[in-house]
Amino acid sequence: MDQSIAVTSECLNKLGYEQSLKRVLTTRNLVFFGISYLAPTVIFNQYGVLTAATQGMMALSCLVTLVAVLFTAYSYSQMVKVYPVAGSAYTYVQRAINPHLGFLTGWVVLLDYILIPLVCYLCVGLYMNRFVPMVPIWVWIVISVIAMTIINIIGIESTSRFNTVVMILQFGFTLVFIGVVVNFIMGGGGAGTLVSPENFYDPVDFSREGLLAAAAIMAISFLGFDAVTTVAEETIEPEKSIGKAIFIICIGAGIVFSIISYISQVAWPDAWKEMSDPSTGIFDLFAYMDNSYMATAFLVIDNFASLACALTATAAVSRILYGMGRDGSLPKKFFGHIHPKFKTPVYNILLVSVMALCAILFSENLFAALSLVSFGALTAFALVNLSVIFQYVIKDKRRSGMDLVKYLIIPAIGFMISLYLFTNIGAWGKIVGSCWLLLGVIYSLATTNFWRKLPPELKLD
Repeated sequence: MDQSIAVTSECLNKLGYEQSLKRVLTTRNLVFFGISYLAPTVIFNQYGVLTAATQGMMALSCLVTLVAVLFTAYSYSQMVKVYPVAGSAYTYVQRAINPHLGFLTGWVVLLDYILIPLVCYLCVGLYMNRFVPMVPIWVWIVISVIAMTIINIIGIESTSRFNTVVMILQFGFTLVFIGVVVNFIMGGGGAGTLVSPENFYDPVDFSREGLLAAAAIMAISFLGFDAVTTVAEETIEPEKSIGKAIFIICIGAGIVFSIISYISQVAWPDAWKEMSDPSTGIFDLFAYMDNSYMATAFLVIDNFASLACALTATAAVSRILYGMGRDGSLPKKFFGHIHPKFKTPVYNILLVSVMALCAILFSENLFAALSLVSFGALTAFALVNLSVIFQYVIKDKRRSGMDLVKYLIIPAIGFMISLYLFTNIGAWGKIVGSCWLLLGVIYSLATTNFWRKLPPELKLD
C-alpha cells in the first residue's frame, strides 16, 4: 500500500471509520468532478433574474460572490485536513462544534439535494414554454418529472457516460457563446466595445440590496467546490489534493462566470430594463443579437443538462434517504423500502418526485426557487467557517501569531460574509428554509430525548 494512503487510512481508523472505498482520485479528477457538479451552463440559467436584480451589474455580483466564496473555500480546505472523510459540512460541524448541530446542518443541506431537481424541472418548463407557448409550463414539468421518475424506478445504466457527453456539450456551447458575443460586440453591437466600465459598475443605477440578493443566489453556482469534499475517502492524499481542487474550481468558475456575465451585459447594456421575462432572459439576449441558432442550441443542450441533473440528483437523494431509513434515522418501513423487482428505493424516488412537482408553484418566479437552494448552501457555508474556529482555536488551542489569522480571522470573515449574504436571501427562501429547519429541530428533539442522547448518524456521501 502507498505510504500516503496508509497514513490517511490510519487517520480514518482514529475517527472510527474503515477504509472501505478505493482511493483513486487525483487533484485533476477532483477538479473535473467539481466543475461537472456545478455545470458550466448554470450561469445562463441565472442570467435574466440576476441581470434584473443587479440592474445590469451581474458581472460585479459574480466577483463579489467569488471573493465571499473564497473565504469559505479556505475553511473547507482546512477542515478536510482534520477530517478527510465523506460527509462534508455535516461531518465538520458534528465533530468540531456539536453533534446535534451537525445533524441539523446535514438536515438543512439535505434540503438542497431535494430542491435541485425542482429547479432543474422548472428550467425545462420555462424554456420549453418559451419555444412552444401553447403548451403550459406545468405540462412540461409534469411530463419531465414522470419520465425521469420512471427511469429512476426502473434503474439506469451508463448514466455517467451520458453525463460526460452532456458536460462536453456544455463546455463547447460556453466557448462558442463567448466567441459569438465578442464577435457581435466588435461588429458594433451593444456597447460596441469590450471596454465598458459602466457595464461593470454604474453608480447611477447601483443597488446594494440587489447586488447582495444576486450574490446570495449566485453562491449556489459555486456548489461544485464543496462537493469534492464528499469524495474525500476516495481521494489520494485528500489533505493536499482537495484543498488545491477547491481553489482551482472556485477561481476558475468565478473567472468564467464573470467573463460571461460581463460580455453579456456589454452586448445588451439595457437588458435589465428591456427583457420581456427575466426567468428566460437568456433567450431575450439571443433574440436581441438576432441569433436564433444559438437559442436553439442552448435549448437542446441545457434541457438535456437539466434532465440529467434532475435524474442524478433524484437518484442521489433517494439513496441518501434510503441510507437514513435503513439506519433508523428516518422511519424504516417507508424510507428503507426497496422495490422487490427493480431493487430501487421506489418510495423515496416517488417522494422526491412529488416534491419536485412543486416547481409548478414557481412558474412565475425562478428567483424564489433559487432562493430556496441558497438557504441550505449559505447555512452550510457559515457553519463550516465556524467549525474552523471551534476545531483549531478552541479544541486544538492554536492561538499564536499566524494561527490566529489562519484559524480565527479568515474563517470569522467568511462566517460574517456568509451570514450577511444569508440575510439577503429572498422571503420565499427564508420562509420555506426555516420551516424545513424547524421540522429538523422537532425530529431531532424527538429522536434524542430532547438532546439528552446522541443523534442518529446522518450520512450525506
